[in-house]
Amino acid sequence: MKQLLKAITLLTLISCLFIACGGSDDNDIGDGGNKNEIPGKEEEEEKEEKPKPIISHITPIGYLNQGTFTVNSHVDVVSRSSLMMNYRTYVQPGESALGVSTPHYPRIKKMLNGSYIMFYHNNQIGASCYYAISWDLQTWSSKGKLFSNYSITDSKGDKNERRYSTCDGVVLANGDVLAVVSYRANSGYRELPKDAGLELRRSKDNGLTWGDPIQIYQGVNWEPYLLQLPSGEIHCYFTDSSRTGIEGKDTGTAMVVSKDGGQTWTPSFGNIPYYVLRMKWTQNGKTYFNHQMPSVIKLNGNNELAAAVETNYLGTYYISLAYSGEDGEWEHLNADQEGPEDSKNRSFEGSAPYLVQFPSGETVLSYNKSSTFYMKMGDATARNFKEVYAPFSGKGFWGSLGLIGSHQIVGTMPNTDNKSIMMAQFILNHQIDATQRDVKVDGDNSEWATTDHALFVGSKSQAQGTLRCSCDKDSVYFLVEVLDRIANENDYATIYISPVTENDKLTNAAYRINVSRTGLKSTEVYGSTWGKANLGVSAVTVLCDASNSNKSDQYGYVTEISIPRSKLRIESGKVMVNFSISDSQGGEEAISSTSSTSTAKWIPIIGL
Repeated sequence: MKQLLKAITLLTLISCLFIACGGSDDNDIGDGGNKNEIPGKEEEEEKEEKPKPIISHITPIGYLNQGTFTVNSHVDVVSRSSLMMNYRTYVQPGESALGVSTPHYPRIKKMLNGSYIMFYHNNQIGASCYYAISWDLQTWSSKGKLFSNYSITDSKGDKNERRYSTCDGVVLANGDVLAVVSYRANSGYRELPKDAGLELRRSKDNGLTWGDPIQIYQGVNWEPYLLQLPSGEIHCYFTDSSRTGIEGKDTGTAMVVSKDGGQTWTPSFGNIPYYVLRMKWTQNGKTYFNHQMPSVIKLNGNNELAAAVETNYLGTYYISLAYSGEDGEWEHLNADQEGPEDSKNRSFEGSAPYLVQFPSGETVLSYNKSSTFYMKMGDATARNFKEVYAPFSGKGFWGSLGLIGSHQIVGTMPNTDNKSIMMAQFILNHQIDATQRDVKVDGDNSEWATTDHALFVGSKSQAQGTLRCSCDKDSVYFLVEVLDRIANENDYATIYISPVTENDKLTNAAYRINVSRTGLKSTEVYGSTWGKANLGVSAVTVLCDASNSNKSDQYGYVTEISIPRSKLRIESGKVMVNFSISDSQGGEEAISSTSSTSTAKWIPIIGL
């Protein structure tokens, strides 16, 4: 019996380990994979039945963070939240996709069936407004004109043309898509308010067909914006350019309201709208008003409305912010009145703002300055916005944002250099929860769920990585997944771990773990510099590369890592992490700077 046990043990030790990694393209998880033999084991394999290979599918970030969310769950840790562009989603559709030579003013909405609709017009000041549909935000199919210019006899009896610009839209709670557009008489539009206004069209089938246009406002205007409240009430905000009668160069933000799903509007067509957002200023003894190009949201967890507007003051453009108060009602202003009282006028230089809020609480404000698209992340009250982020290298103006998931937004702006639309998806990195589970450290990620919270890096090149965390009573586990079409031997991923410190500085309780396609590279502890240390780390890597028979674009590697709890200083179930990848093409990129000794922008992991 003892001899039999020894034989079984020996055969087990010398049997081969087959590892393979399968997948399909960036947006699909397939079942491919092959068996990669360990060299020098042919004779032993002939004596024993081959074990089944480990097949790990690298999980794209778009498939992660799929669990349920709690509204305003991160309001207390927003200062550590950040955005990162997903480089693999960056595209620049132009004339061949959108059907116009110089697309401008893009606005993207996610429809109820999961597809996306984009509104835009041609040239800087449009004549007609168009739309396109996409299922993946990568490939767009132009559907032609939604609002088409046509000849008119204007209110002065002259031959003229009705033209359309600055189309925006909203997807209602029932799935209907409303598109609103500014129209005007082409010749002499400033003096023809009766030939200008707002039109609205509705689609009940995700943009396939549209109802007839209805006129909801009369007067010179630009830049309408639609918002539906949880009550069902719909607001249409717009730049009121009909002039107040006080002076000739001023504007402001006005609105009309619908309480029946967009069928009828108050004030009705031909009447003065509600003036709601206006800043008064004087120059050379003359009084002017401003606040234009509005973007308005209802803040999470209460009724307060927050508005971002563009303010033209003495020839310089600024971003201003305004708030309705807890009742969610804007004061209806007189023509010579400014408001609301709760405003942060001329907060910083910029123009063309667009405002969104994640369910977890973080607000994001986009704008352009010096023809560059910028984003700033703010707190749950949309009052305090921090570091600026400029993700696009192209130059243009009039960009926008669209919320497309609990952790994803799409940002877009025209590229006037090559006459295209720049767009990409952006991932929210913020505090994550560790999942309680038993993990077998073998490179097989099948026990990790898509509902796990994940962090992401991958804005510089096609190489990108995700980080997830689990734990049990003895160990803390990390799952690193790196998508990389060319995973070189010198490419690697790094996890930085630190306890919470009062001054957000690295201490000798901070660790660094490096892994690559070959497995664990090093474990280190921080002194005044990083030095090697034995942390009891175990790591297993599964490689996916061009040697696989499934010719996939999802080359890269999966690494499972465990570290004993006893090695970590976990306080109140929390540690801080930073995550980076180093790639031969894109170089190093990280959630937070890896050269800094500050952990102020590191991400908390809780639930340990």
